[in-house]
Amino acid sequence: MPRIRFSSRELRLAFDGSSVEFPPAYSTKVEKYWAKINHEGRFFNGPVLSASSIPNENEDSAVHMQLTDYAHYLYAAQDDVNEFDCRAVFSAAVVLTCDNYILLGQMSSHTSAPSQIQCPGGGIELDSDGQLDAKLCCQREVIEELGPDFGEKLERYRPLCMKSGGDLSTVGIFYALRLDMTAEQAQYSFSHHRAALCAAGERPEFDCLHAVKFERRVVAEFVQTNREQVVDYLAPIFLSGWPDVFEATASP
Repeated sequence: MPRIRFSSRELRLAFDGSSVEFPPAYSTKVEKYWAKINHEGRFFNGPVLSASSIPNENEDSAVHMQLTDYAHYLYAAQDDVNEFDCRAVFSAAVVLTCDNYILLGQMSSHTSAPSQIQCPGGGIELDSDGQLDAKLCCQREVIEELGPDFGEKLERYRPLCMKSGGDLSTVGIFYALRLDMTAEQAQYSFSHHRAALCAAGERPEFDCLHAVKFERRVVAEFVQTNREQVVDYLAPIFLSGWPDVFEATASP
């Protein structure tokens, strides 16, 4: 079960340029697995920032990161022994419409997590100046996955929580994002964005967008009904952490 730490303070990130180092035998395992799963060229072996340490509950320190790659991330995700865990750091948004619906995306079949239902977001990346900004990374991912309207209709955007542990040992930095658009408008905008991507020969990250009424009972029913598809952090954020997520998203 993932651990969730709610906080309204921005989480600091630190990267000293170092890379994760593996013994040759482990690197060989990663390379063989990558060749096996990527023989059709579905994936790109790009850089991944992995957490080497994260702050404890009452600490005000940073998430320290090292550089690895996507091949390591995918191998580590299926390695039951957890020989060299990859705690990939990502940012994601709990998106709430002005008529109180949570927006959740369902991953496309070409991704590494087909049919998974999750919050919009993606891996933390260095910007062109070599700086780290989780908030900007999150906003960029929301725009890329849902469409440009979702970057222009922001009413509120604040830190929400940090997720650690869980099925993939990833570290998630979450923001509460409230939109000045209804669920119907959001669905319409997303469908047009997705159609435009397909027309341009690109493959959208999300097949569809779920709009779930922002009521604890309704969210619980959605999680239970889709328990085989929902990502592991949804229940602890929206159900166990309901008072915190409600305050961060619904309060002025």
